[in-house]
Amino acid sequence: MSAGTTSPALEPEPAPLPDDDDIHREIFLRLPPLPSSLPRASLVCKRWRRLLSDPNFLRRFRAHHRAPPLLGFFADEDGDIEFVPTLRRPNRIPSARFSPPRPDGTGYLSFLGCRHGLALFADHVRLEAVVWNPVTGGQRRVPFPPGFDGEHVYKGAVLSSSGDGHVHGGGSLTPFKLVLVHRTGELHGSIASACLYESESGKWGSVSSTAIPHLSLHQPGVLVANQVYWMLFGTSVDNLEIDLDILEFDLDGQSLSVIQKPDTNDSGLQALRTEDNKLGLATLSKQGIQLWQRETNSDGVGRWVPLKTIELDKLRAISPSMRICPATILGFDEDNSAFFICTNMGLYMIQLESLQFTRRFDGDPFTAYYPYTNFYGAGMGVGGGDDRAEVSNNA
Repeated sequence: MSAGTTSPALEPEPAPLPDDDDIHREIFLRLPPLPSSLPRASLVCKRWRRLLSDPNFLRRFRAHHRAPPLLGFFADEDGDIEFVPTLRRPNRIPSARFSPPRPDGTGYLSFLGCRHGLALFADHVRLEAVVWNPVTGGQRRVPFPPGFDGEHVYKGAVLSSSGDGHVHGGGSLTPFKLVLVHRTGELHGSIASACLYESESGKWGSVSSTAIPHLSLHQPGVLVANQVYWMLFGTSVDNLEIDLDILEFDLDGQSLSVIQKPDTNDSGLQALRTEDNKLGLATLSKQGIQLWQRETNSDGVGRWVPLKTIELDKLRAISPSMRICPATILGFDEDNSAFFICTNMGLYMIQLESLQFTRRFDGDPFTAYYPYTNFYGAGMGVGGGDDRAEVSNNA
């Protein structure tokens, strides 16, 4: 190089192109979280199936979409349990595909609730709790804790130990926790006892008991932070007024207690989880649905604070001929922050944040409805083989 000339500036090395697999993963993350999405994409070729079946990808898929889709409801009408699908084809789950497990011999199962993709039953003859994953068919039986007889186990809850249990491979179950509630005594003077089981240790914890003046409503329990809540109801001494309270089980302290409801004459109460991840309550009146939130001061004393009133006649989806059946708030979807009410025109869902009001199906106010949400992973068929015929396999 001659004197006086300048050397050219060094060009930066071009950034390496992302691996094709990484590009595919980013695209797959953005597939809608519906039951047919990952199973159908996994049928295109072996490479896609390998990517979509990777547990790390499935965890990212859950985290990206956060809330799993509502697949339908388990409807419990006097012990007759049936799955009611709510999605349209090709995501509609046939009722028979989520047919509940059957008891052995002369036993019978009662439905206690579902959460994190798991469902919980009580086998009152074999004295066992049955944890079941409807998507994979995985099932585990857990003997009742000592002193819990089949006649008086009447409430329970199940949850994933990690806080999400929505994607599972094969027929196995993710580590889980379950709570059983046992009641003894008379209607106006009962003792409720609760006990926590953790599948990772395979052991029951200590039993916690408290006096309750009422029975439990035929409603699902609600998980808020690390507490489970069930509505209690009963009649006053003169049998003229309906009285309601809330039963609380603290998973950390494994303690059971009773919380009084707000001072209101509204009916149709439903415990729920608010946007601030606190205990909430929905009460039904002629004016609409009043939402409350439980606040705790620095001394640990709790009080109810009204949040807002949903005026039903101002919701666009409600027609002038629609009537809300009395005392029929039927359940709460924790994953999608929505509760369900029964009207003379069917079962409707109200989303708490957007106040979107959508019809689900013809409902019965005397039936308990347990919303079931879950993700579907690759290799999990939706419609019993129908979907495979619609996608070519280029492996």
